[in-house]
Amino acid sequence: MKALEQGSLALVNYIPDPLGSFLHTLRRLLPGEEDPQPHITILPPRPLKVSMESASLHARKILDDFSSFEVELSSVRCFPDTSYLYLDIVEGNRTLHQLHAALNAGELSHEEKFAYRPHLTIGGPVAADVLSSVQEQAEHAWRTNGSPRRFVVDEIVCLWLRPEGDSSEWRRLWSHWLSGRTGRGAAAGLTSQTS
Repeated sequence: MKALEQGSLALVNYIPDPLGSFLHTLRRLLPGEEDPQPHITILPPRPLKVSMESASLHARKILDDFSSFEVELSSVRCFPDTSYLYLDIVEGNRTLHQLHAALNAGELSHEEKFAYRPHLTIGGPVAADVLSSVQEQAEHAWRTNGSPRRFVVDEIVCLWLRPEGDSSEWRRLWSHWLSGRTGRGAAAGLTSQTS
């Protein structure tokens, strides 16, 4: 692979179907910026201080120390500072904090604008005059859908944005399977896989 410029990096976990499809549909119904694939951010976007290759090796070494784990989503909430709607996480929260803390160090350390809070964004920003009704609409849709609230986090995806790129140009570089994964492709072994 050709060496990549530094740019920016983020690490996420994409939500599996059928829950992922429901959340994608819900996101399109709510006001705000489009987010094409529902995900939980493990490491928020940050400018790289080192090459992408070095950052990738650093991240994967840390990820090797983590096993797959379950996450459970709960209720619809709103970040008051930004007016984004999100689903809170009631199970898996501690492990997500541990993952973030381990990754946000050394070559990947970055002073983030907001304190890390595990969540799944579903809409926003929402204008103040419609925020209450939009949140009620989202809560109703979430309460009445039949999708599971729990899923296994077993794949961490690395996204890269070239220097001077805009937010629509994030590129998927690799996936790392956490050890002990029980989901997709478990028979392939516990090593990292590039997609």
